[in-house]
Amino acid sequence: MKVQPFFHRPTGTLTYLVSSSTQAAVIDPVLGYSDGSIDDAYLKQIIQSIQHQSLNVKYILETHIHADHLSGAKSLQAEVGGQIGISERINDVYRQWEGLCKGKPIMSFDILLNQNMTLKFGNEEIEIIETPGHTPTDITYKIGNNIFVGDTLFSPKRGTGRADFPEGSAESQYNSIMALFRLGDTTKVYLCHDYPNEHEEPEICSTVQIQKSDNIMLNNRISEHDYVLARQKRDESLPTPKLLNVAIPFNLTGSLIS
Repeated sequence: MKVQPFFHRPTGTLTYLVSSSTQAAVIDPVLGYSDGSIDDAYLKQIIQSIQHQSLNVKYILETHIHADHLSGAKSLQAEVGGQIGISERINDVYRQWEGLCKGKPIMSFDILLNQNMTLKFGNEEIEIIETPGHTPTDITYKIGNNIFVGDTLFSPKRGTGRADFPEGSAESQYNSIMALFRLGDTTKVYLCHDYPNEHEEPEICSTVQIQKSDNIMLNNRISEHDYVLARQKRDESLPTPKLLNVAIPFNLTGSLIS
């Protein structure tokens, strides 16, 4: 299995092109957005890599509904095919944000995912691990000894994802992360975000062992009570994501809504 990261620096987002044999899965693709216009230059890099390697895209997978960037899933699908997968709780999120969508219905997704599912993928299987907390839709994808955790875990020095969106829960997030910590210590943890300085490279991957020992927000020495208090206190100081009012309705409906 091969994992190729792509970094969208304007939003600090990591997209992964994962391949097994000739099949590919793309996790959390991004569309650029500025001043009311969509930019697909970043997505084209991924498409070119897919075509250069003659890969057959089987899945385009979202770890959750994103509030800080526009999903490139539909645009990518139009170019290279593949089934778009997201948590089956997507309708719960739509109900929470329906006002932002201004009457536009939720778009269709090809696969609604839950904890009891696995997806066949080349010589591998993709295991679905529900990891709610940041949002109710958060999913971790486990492929072999690799997990793709979305906003559940950040690099150890940055901690964990916020848990103050509608139906977010620091308690649920704690339990989700504890489930990931019970995976093997050598399990590779692929991150969805990092925020390096302009001339630095992002931190892409750590391990379960490193997260358990070094994560500043939640490690194996922090109780649930202390984590919930610390997460809630930190969330109170965080600004609203600057693209939220654009990204949430776009990622739910597939349309820019003014």
